[in-house]
Amino acid sequence: MKISEKGQALLAKYKKFQKLDIFLLALAALSFVFLHNLILMIAIVVFTFVLETKIYVCPHCKKTLDCRKRIQEDTCCPRCKKYMFKDLD
Repeated sequence: MKISEKGQALLAKYKKFQKLDIFLLALAALSFVFLHNLILMIAIVVFTFVLETKIYVCPHCKKTLDCRKRIQEDTCCPRCKKYMFKDLD
C-alpha cells in the first residue's frame, strides 16, 4: 500500500508522539517515586492526556485513538474501519 506525503507526515507525527507519551509517563512515575511530588505527577499525566486527545486522533472520523496501540502504515481506525494514512489528499 502506497501512502501520500501527507500520510507519511502524519505517521511520523504519531510515532514521535508515542515516544513523547512514554517519556512523559515515565517522568511522571519518576517524579512521584523519587521526588514524592504528587502535584507534579498529576500535572504531567493530565498534560499527557490532553496531548493525546488533541494530537492522537483518526484523520477520518476525528475520534481519539488508543496511544498504546502500535501505529504502522496499514493501521485501521478501530471506530470507522478506514485506513488511517490512505486517502488523505
